[in-house]
Amino acid sequence: MHQNYIFTGFGHAAGKYKITNPDLEFATKSNYLKGFREDKILSSKNYLKLKEQYPELTPFEYFASYKMGFTTRHHVTPFPPGEKYNVKPETSLDLAVKAVDMALKDAGIHPEKIDAWFFSTVSPHEKAPGIAATIKCFFTNYYNYSPTMTVASGCSGFMLNLERALDYMKCNPDIKNIVVGHTETMSSFLWNLTHYVPFVTFGDAAAAIVVSRQEGNKKEGILEIKNLQDMKMIGFVGVDKEWNLYMTDGVIKERAVENIASISTEILQKSKWSAEDTDLVVPHQTGNAILYDSVEKLNIPLSKLYQEVQKNYGNVSGTSIPMSLSFLHYEKRLKAGMKILSATAGVGGTFGAFSYIVPEQTENKNPYNISKDLEGKIALVTGSTGGLGMETALALAKRGCSLILQYNSNDQKAEQLKEKLEKYSVKISVIKADFSSEEQVQELIASCLILPDKIDFLVHTAAISGGLARATDVSDAHLKKVEQVNHFAPVEITKRLKEKIKSVILYTGSVAEDGQFSGSSSYVESKKGLHGFAASFAYEAMSSGLRSIYYMPGIISGGMAEELDEKAISTVKMNIMQDEDVSLEEAAERVAKSLYIPKVLKVRDSYEGALLVRRDGYLV
Repeated sequence: MHQNYIFTGFGHAAGKYKITNPDLEFATKSNYLKGFREDKILSSKNYLKLKEQYPELTPFEYFASYKMGFTTRHHVTPFPPGEKYNVKPETSLDLAVKAVDMALKDAGIHPEKIDAWFFSTVSPHEKAPGIAATIKCFFTNYYNYSPTMTVASGCSGFMLNLERALDYMKCNPDIKNIVVGHTETMSSFLWNLTHYVPFVTFGDAAAAIVVSRQEGNKKEGILEIKNLQDMKMIGFVGVDKEWNLYMTDGVIKERAVENIASISTEILQKSKWSAEDTDLVVPHQTGNAILYDSVEKLNIPLSKLYQEVQKNYGNVSGTSIPMSLSFLHYEKRLKAGMKILSATAGVGGTFGAFSYIVPEQTENKNPYNISKDLEGKIALVTGSTGGLGMETALALAKRGCSLILQYNSNDQKAEQLKEKLEKYSVKISVIKADFSSEEQVQELIASCLILPDKIDFLVHTAAISGGLARATDVSDAHLKKVEQVNHFAPVEITKRLKEKIKSVILYTGSVAEDGQFSGSSSYVESKKGLHGFAASFAYEAMSSGLRSIYYMPGIISGGMAEELDEKAISTVKMNIMQDEDVSLEEAAERVAKSLYIPKVLKVRDSYEGALLVRRDGYLV
């Protein structure tokens, strides 16, 4: 039997702003980008010949697409960079999390089954910790101790980490699955540049691959891999301390072609392959000038050279090889037995290559199952018949969490929710308690205190609006009721049950705290009061081993936003820079994840002392 190291899951993500050659051509004609010599192209025999076939072909399009090999690229910000837009761009972290999520689901491997996380980038979202450690935080629970490794490398980042991952697996027989990936926002290096070549060349993207150890009757997967460094490339390509890209094209081309050809020849020899045996070359997508000369040196025909990522997404640094493999996988072009050669050369003089035989697909892959993530856990959810409360209960039940559900008065909704939850085969207790009644609040507390087991999660979603924008009732009795339900009842429950709670207290705040609606003062003041309590109580809770989270949703479709008019909604969205609607289901999923996973995509985190404030839908 052979110990094989195969790719079992693939994922990729790219910046959402597509930038075309005509966009860049317009920028050169507008003198935003400089350096393009149209007169030289107009005198080119090759251009004139091709223009006979394509009369609409412009000199810029010819040079960018036919000579360089790029037609579109995707950035995380609109073009041109450096402009102030009413958007918060995705980061290399955001792209990486999307790619990893896609790869894990494709592999059918639960994140808790990943034994190590290896990622690389030269455009991290922050200097420390390493991006691999932060990526892992979006997928595993607080008690997962699998190691992470971050490599600060560009073009060769994926290749370097892939070799390290194999070394790690070979040294640790119990290791079965490792996530290896690369992420880059190359556009972040272009803000102070005006030369057109980098803009034609670079794009923003992330890709991840799950590498798994599997036994097989024949040798498949990765056969050989090797990385080296060419000191002659130092100083000719990189990013300076001001975060600006620099590169000397001629030197880069000369050294890259030589290095790709030499390391590829060595890998082919070790794999006992000839150029003819190689079915596909999947290189780092640097552009035609380097890649055409490299395969020519290897005597491999251009028909075997994969360049589709280069053409459609640009040079995305170390992302290009795993992204190429991901596209080939999802397009079902990776056929069993296919022999693939991958090679790279780039920043820092690093270069490397690996050989890969596409394995037979003998195992059935299914999306990983989250139904046991919270098995054995208990959550008390207040306000369970409200929109967010119902969806949160469902999200927790999907994960195997037993539930204690408080509701105020709507018996019909409570019964409907119970019926929906029964299919998840979790334990459910339903308690009717009107939070405007201090007596009923105390009865709820007493019921929880006599439970034989501790409650893992206390999730406060109970709230009444107080009329919000319409404010039809502003009587003293009504104002007192709003304060009691939204503030005093959750505070009393939290304080009295502190010793009964085992893990997390989560409070639900409101976007109204940041952008008050007209006529909503009672609601806003009650939520601000709860927020203030949560911040001060978080230290006391922490001393008992509890984490405290204050979850503030933006405008949620299907939630309290239904009580607001379009003008109020538009104003609030503008104030918090919310550019995408958040559904109740999405918000509930993020609440559920917040209880046991350190980080959640599409939320903005900040700390108020020991209290984690999590804003959903905000871009500020």
